[in-house]
Amino acid sequence: MAVQQINPWLAVRPQGDRLAQARALQRVHEAFHCGKDVTSSLRGVVAQSWARSGDAGVDPGGQLPPIRMDEGETEERWRRHPLYPVLPMLRDLLRDATSDSAHMLVISDADGVLMWIEGHHRVIEATHDMHFVCGADWSEPGAGTNALGTAIAVDHPVQIFSAEHFNRIVHPWQCSGAPIHDPTTGEILGVVDLTGHLRTAHPHTLSLVTAAARMAEAYLLHDRRREDEVRRTASVDRPTVRRPRAGVRLELLGRRPRIHLPRGGVLELSGRHAEILTVLLLAGRGLTAEELTLEVYGETGKPVTLRAELSRLRRDLDGVLRAKPYAFAVPASSDLQQAERHLAAGRLAEALALTGERLLPASDAPRVVEARDRLEEGLRAAVLAAGDADLLVTWCRSTPGQEDEAAARALLRALDPGDARAAAARAHLARLRRIFAV
Repeated sequence: MAVQQINPWLAVRPQGDRLAQARALQRVHEAFHCGKDVTSSLRGVVAQSWARSGDAGVDPGGQLPPIRMDEGETEERWRRHPLYPVLPMLRDLLRDATSDSAHMLVISDADGVLMWIEGHHRVIEATHDMHFVCGADWSEPGAGTNALGTAIAVDHPVQIFSAEHFNRIVHPWQCSGAPIHDPTTGEILGVVDLTGHLRTAHPHTLSLVTAAARMAEAYLLHDRRREDEVRRTASVDRPTVRRPRAGVRLELLGRRPRIHLPRGGVLELSGRHAEILTVLLLAGRGLTAEELTLEVYGETGKPVTLRAELSRLRRDLDGVLRAKPYAFAVPASSDLQQAERHLAAGRLAEALALTGERLLPASDAPRVVEARDRLEEGLRAAVLAAGDADLLVTWCRSTPGQEDEAAARALLRALDPGDARAAAARAHLARLRRIFAV
């Protein structure tokens, strides 16, 4: 049986004593600043961030992050920022997380300067004294380890809990941040973040902000293409016709992953090869062997093992992958991305049609697990919010939705008593209640 790998970007597990974990991390934090080597007691991403924060001269004893802009300057810059148009969508996607006093929705620019904060007034007021305000610099050099600044530094979604923060003033808090990229250049535009008290920490928060970031990127890409189409239509010049390069298409949703090759033909993929290709697809950029090892094997992986797998995979795919860094050498698409686009556009029936099976269900590669959770939680939330009986039936029959008791209850409420599907829905809900009661 494979050993379950822990996602290195998550700070907490679903269950656990948050206060005990915070106290343990506090002892590690104190030992570190007394000069002791605590590397083995920290996640790798945190240990590396602490090193960067120390090199940047951040004072761990309570230094307040600098305020770079006043309220007027921040508001003016925010209204001109490329993420300003996606605020309504981010607000809608993360409404459940910010509807009570649990979390704040925060958006920064690419430099880590806070552009937008909203949430329960008590939470906002509680963080005001530590300069968690619009215009403040929460990059790693400005504030030390935190989800916003560290997500920018490593260009990856990350969760930071309690005393994992380099600065003591942030120890009562936890945060999850995900970078949002320009759909054309790939550069970071900013970070979307959920911040709350340490007692409210849960791994799903990282999945939520990651899903929100990807949907923001899909929105920006759609908007950019629409603008390009308007310009092309308005142009009097005859457009140049270019033949697109032949690409590959990956089938990743299910237990039999496959790749459709540029010259025709379909190749069945082993589980590990499917994981590698999925990670490269999700990254959207070239990855070094070390980066790819972390995303596929977790912190216990070795690059030499990955290089051996890649050597075989590149030989099998014959020109589809390039090295140094590892990336697709041809355009690549997948049923996963297609499902995400349907979800982002609100085409839930189309998204459900593709997601009857889970993304590489046997995989525990950190990046794959993250993508799987992001898609399933986003789709589940959208289906429950829609309350449509047909959508709920499809979700409850899918692999990820079969054990969803909340969806089963919603389905029964949505069906008319005379609907022929009501009896099956009642039986399904009764079975789940017996299971969960045990």
